[in-house]
Amino acid sequence: MSEPLAASWIAPFAHALDRYDQPDAATALLAAIGSVARFHLALSVVHRRDGGPSYVFDTFSGPRAKRAVALFIAGTYVLNPFHNAYLGGLSSGVYLMRDLAPDNYLASDLYRGLDIRRHEDEELGYRTHGWPEGMEELLIAIDLPGGEMAEISLSRIRSEGGFDEASVARLREAHALIAAIFRRLWAHLSRGDAQPQPRPIDHLFTDFGRGLLSPREREVALLILKGHSSESIGYHLGISIATVKTHRQKLYAKLNLSTQQELFSTFLRSLNL
Repeated sequence: MSEPLAASWIAPFAHALDRYDQPDAATALLAAIGSVARFHLALSVVHRRDGGPSYVFDTFSGPRAKRAVALFIAGTYVLNPFHNAYLGGLSSGVYLMRDLAPDNYLASDLYRGLDIRRHEDEELGYRTHGWPEGMEELLIAIDLPGGEMAEISLSRIRSEGGFDEASVARLREAHALIAAIFRRLWAHLSRGDAQPQPRPIDHLFTDFGRGLLSPREREVALLILKGHSSESIGYHLGISIATVKTHRQKLYAKLNLSTQQELFSTFLRSLNL
């Protein structure tokens, strides 16, 4: 059954490949992806290690949703599971967002306040203010030259079933085609004025608390900000849970904080959002 299905991709993907340098290149690529698996919304950015992501395209509509995209690119991406998986060496491929999230993402109280809102019914337990509600997210990761990585985020309404196993399998089968077209599209955009200037925000993770916190306390703070539990922090740093709790207490005291929410709010304020 897979051969006839794969053959049906030829026309839309050939069209997208032919349009990579045209104004409707993103539309053509999304139409080709849609021929493989249905989705409701799409967003694409390119991640880098030494700055914020560059916007490529999106299908969001309305001022609130567009503002959510801007907020994501301006700073809330630093807590995004895909971005942090990329920094950790994520391989090119197709992933469900929930599979990239650390173990404490859904239970964490970090995401209350500012322009991130906690929502128990959301896939990750939070949503950037204005982000469309009730979505399941699938991510297409594409390696790019210079160590950059493209993200094509596809969202489907969870109440309508989200992404089933067959859709995920088809997208994985089509990944090489999607990646080849995106790389040509991005190379074209990168040669012109369409690529936004990156904001050097990633360094603030390591700079956060510098001069006040010890290097180990800053490592613990970073993992707390990313939603890791004490158990996960201990695993990542090779220390006991008791030692994690001691570092947490000390860094809270040095920063004059009491809760994870206050830590998160202080960090985002440091980004000048």
